[in-house]
Amino acid sequence: MCSKKYLMRYKRRTSQATRSRHSDKKYTIQLDLDYLERGGGGTLTVGGAPSVEPSPDSLDLIKVVLLGAPAVGKTSIIQQFVWSDFSEEYVPTDRKHTFYPSVIINEHLYEVKITDVPVIPYFPINSYYEWAHYRFYGLRNATAYILVFDLSNVETFQYIRTLREQMVESRDMRNVPVLVVGNKQDLLCSNTPSAASGLQQLAIAESACGDSREKRRNIVNLVRKHWKCGYVECSAKYNWRVIAVFKELMEMIDALEWSGGGRTSEPMPDSSAGGGAGSHENRCVVA
Repeated sequence: MCSKKYLMRYKRRTSQATRSRHSDKKYTIQLDLDYLERGGGGTLTVGGAPSVEPSPDSLDLIKVVLLGAPAVGKTSIIQQFVWSDFSEEYVPTDRKHTFYPSVIINEHLYEVKITDVPVIPYFPINSYYEWAHYRFYGLRNATAYILVFDLSNVETFQYIRTLREQMVESRDMRNVPVLVVGNKQDLLCSNTPSAASGLQQLAIAESACGDSREKRRNIVNLVRKHWKCGYVECSAKYNWRVIAVFKELMEMIDALEWSGGGRTSEPMPDSSAGGGAGSHENRCVVA
């Protein structure tokens, strides 16, 4: 159950004036992830169209940034999660969009800021480069990251692999959950040449699926065993396991919050220093 304090804060937030039409778009919504994953329909509270900035006193705002190569489905994942909507037309993201779901997980209420940004060629190594090239993206002070790649094109995994290496080198990633998401599960093994037929087509399909499974197995091992990060496969097109993506991330954040690890909004001066909070099975730590 949500306390009166949280409900008052949510009402105060939704009553604020809207931003200028020239600013990045913002959307608000409230979701119970446990209820939705069990198959419950609808949402608890839905804000209007382009909407409002959260109240300045929302100190517990969870800032989540989605990153990935072009056309891997970052925007589609967000829109399925927030609106249960999918567009067949691919439109590259050309500016920042922000969404503000109030998420309930394990009976804890979190105000979340989900940021969808254009594809970035590199992760900013310091605040100067962020200000110069990615102003207002909030890349370096994110609470958590979702790194998305295309399951039907494993080459897109290399992009987030390089990006993660840059993140580890440029900011302190302790207590910063990272979730790797393989999208477009519906496209796996669906690109069999139509010219082939019968046993020939079956052999081609089995060979392609075998190669794909092996590559995916290697990716899963790398992410879970070496990076020690969360991993989820989904299909934004069919809204398959999209809720599981955000539930997995919020479980990681919730475990970190209630284990005493807390969050830091700025990177530590020395990311190579030892120490840090004890690990948790749902935490993403730097390998």
